[in-house]
Amino acid sequence: MQNLGINAIFTLVSHVVFIWLSFNCLQVIDWKKIYNKTVNPRMLQLLIAFLAVALGYTVSSFFLNIISVSQNLTLLF
Repeated sequence: MQNLGINAIFTLVSHVVFIWLSFNCLQVIDWKKIYNKTVNPRMLQLLIAFLAVALGYTVSSFFLNIISVSQNLTLLF
C-alpha cells in the first residue's frame, strides 16, 4: 500500500516537472510571428498553457512507461 502512495507522488511530480519544462520551452518560440494580430493575447497565453500541459503530460507518460517496462523486464531474468 505504501508503494502505491510513493508511485502516485512520483507520477505527480513527474507530470508537474515535465509540464513546467515544456512551458519554458514553448516560451522560446516567437508566437507573434505565428498568430493572427486580431486574436486576443490572453487566448494565445491559454493556448500555450494547453500545449504545455499536453506536451508535458505526454513526455512524462512516456518516461514513466519506459521506467515501468524496464522494471518489469528485470522480472524476466
